[in-house]
Amino acid sequence: MPSTPGCAPPPARWPPGCRVTVPRTGVPDRTGSRRVVTRRDPTGADIDLDATLAARGAEPHWRAEHLHTRSWRAAGRACVLVVDASGSVAGDELAAAVLTASALAQRMRPGDELAVVAFWSTAVVLQPLTAGARPEVVIDRLFDLRGGGTTNLDLALRTAGQQLARTRTAARDVLLLSDGMPTDSPDPVPAAAALARAGARLHVLALSGEPGSAEACAALAAAGGGRTAPLHRPSQAPAAVRTLLD
Repeated sequence: MPSTPGCAPPPARWPPGCRVTVPRTGVPDRTGSRRVVTRRDPTGADIDLDATLAARGAEPHWRAEHLHTRSWRAAGRACVLVVDASGSVAGDELAAAVLTASALAQRMRPGDELAVVAFWSTAVVLQPLTAGARPEVVIDRLFDLRGGGTTNLDLALRTAGQQLARTRTAARDVLLLSDGMPTDSPDPVPAAAALARAGARLHVLALSGEPGSAEACAALAAAGGGRTAPLHRPSQAPAAVRTLLD
């Protein structure tokens, strides 16, 4: 092979002991084990000035929640399934919750974390956020669920946020399985927006196609930076989970 003027000629052969490997092809499952992310967190390594200034906006005084920092986070995903177990939800909705939990568990890869929260007038953590959640245990706890009563959506979303506060993963998703209609709750939209500010996405699996319910679910997802998908029949659960998380 002729050499380029001003450059050393290429070696006639590779040095002894030098191994040449064929690059791997295809789509990687993960983009590395850790990545730098921005969060509203004073414990990060560096201040993200752009995010901090954007959070302050036009407010005249600084507040602690304005501070955003950048730090390394694990590249896995944390998912919190939030199941409406109020009196307005029963029958097929329980089957939908079981199939949704199963679909989520099947998507879990090493390092991913799963939590399950059920709510009505109160909120109960059926499965704390962990990377070792056993699908059969989660499903048994859903089958044993006895809810009823009113629907406190605000408390449910705040409980999901408390679970996500324990994770170091970069991707954080909350999947709310509900008709979106609070009956005994402050306005849940601020709690949905708080999830988005904390770096999570709120997706809503809409159990009802009624206009008022659909609008409420869309408003929650918009505030939480996520999307909605219909879940009017239990058989729709696997496809709905794929639609929201892919």
